[in-house]
Amino acid sequence: QGIILDWWAYMQIQVKFKKDSKEQGIDKEVQKLDQILTGNDIKFITRTYNYLLEVDLEKEIVKGPKIAWAKNVGHNINLEDWEKIWTENWKLTLSTAFKENQYKMFYRW
Repeated sequence: QGIILDWWAYMQIQVKFKKDSKEQGIDKEVQKLDQILTGNDIKFITRTYNYLLEVDLEKEIVKGPKIAWAKNVGHNINLEDWEKIWTENWKLTLSTAFKENQYKMFYRW
């Protein structure tokens, strides 16, 4: 037995769906993640992990100081650690001269 709806409620749902799909861009085409999730189970975890890693790295911003950090220290630093170091050290002291020196060290002036 199906759900019985009045025609007015059905019309409201249809209009709301069309409006949301236009405004928020609900995709009707099959995306890469949809293909991975509905595909066969061979290397499912590997493909899912690689896709999520690819999406995560697209959003990460590469800053000039982060590149200088990688050259000097010898390994990369991710954005979360970079922000954590910056905010903790910034709040650590009240000395303006020390903050200025720290700023110059981070941005290699």
